[in-house]
Amino acid sequence: MRKMNLKGLLSPFTPDRNTRGDIGVGLAITGFAMVGIFIISLVSGLIEVESIGFDLKTFAFYTGLTWFAAGYEELIYRIILLSVLIKFLKRPWLAVVLTSVVFGWMHATNDHATLLSVISNGLGGVMYGIAFVGTRKIWLPWALHFAWNYVQATILGFPLSGFEVDGILNLNLLDNTWLSGGLYGPEGGIVGITFRFVVIGLIILWIKKSRGSIYQMINQSTSSQNLA
Repeated sequence: MRKMNLKGLLSPFTPDRNTRGDIGVGLAITGFAMVGIFIISLVSGLIEVESIGFDLKTFAFYTGLTWFAAGYEELIYRIILLSVLIKFLKRPWLAVVLTSVVFGWMHATNDHATLLSVISNGLGGVMYGIAFVGTRKIWLPWALHFAWNYVQATILGFPLSGFEVDGILNLNLLDNTWLSGGLYGPEGGIVGITFRFVVIGLIILWIKKSRGSIYQMINQSTSSQNLA
């Protein structure tokens, strides 16, 4: 029983034949989404690029910070909280919704947070939650989470959930409304929320392509939780 429990605990971290694909596709999906948000924001006059600069120490610091933050949040909200709720509720979709509500609410005290930004962060929880229950591994949700934050802030220079970040691009935010997210960052606006749904669709397509059926993986996720 102890061996089974230990195996169950380590299973989300154990690489398999899909790990490289999950990481690469995860980075690509949210990287693509954030570049899309940037282009639309630029073309729509929501932002303008004031300057471009690169400081190695600053870049390395924010790279490490976003890498750690994404891993830490995925450990807490998906590996621990979501797994526990799946085990007790026996309904993965309900568990994803509940953890996403908590995930969104935990960002409500961030600087410049709004009701719209809380909803958007909740949708972020849905993104990462589907990635977790659809793969039963940490790699896809971690890659998605990291690239979303990293490209958004460290490269493109957007605010990150209300925090100012010194990115490669120095942006002038021309809009501070529900459309762009303003000082909270694009994830707090309608443009960013629209791309949340694009990301969710791409995640489902990848799980279907790599695993055959997201519903089968969800059922297996529930079964594996029962055995742990």
